[in-house]
Amino acid sequence: MSASENLLPLIKKTLLIPEAETFADLEISALIDSALALVKSTGVSDSALESKEVSTIVIIYVKTFFGFQNDGSVKELPEAFYFLLKQVSLTKGS
Repeated sequence: MSASENLLPLIKKTLLIPEAETFADLEISALIDSALALVKSTGVSDSALESKEVSTIVIIYVKTFFGFQNDGSVKELPEAFYFLLKQVSLTKGS
């Protein structure tokens, strides 16, 4: 299983979506993939993508953007996201 597939049940749990429900799986998976691509772009090794630190980054990312409405409002990632991303890139870089 890929890091993305492993994270889907965890992310659904944090969004309070039962694991058996699949209505949002496509959107959640796309957000997980986007978050992992962002993490990888900072130089984090593939082997570190399943670490707890990366999981936390993905959770923050998905919870920020899940269900985003195209109403012109802007959602911003919290500062903690960037702090964790910087820490992971420094400690788990390839």
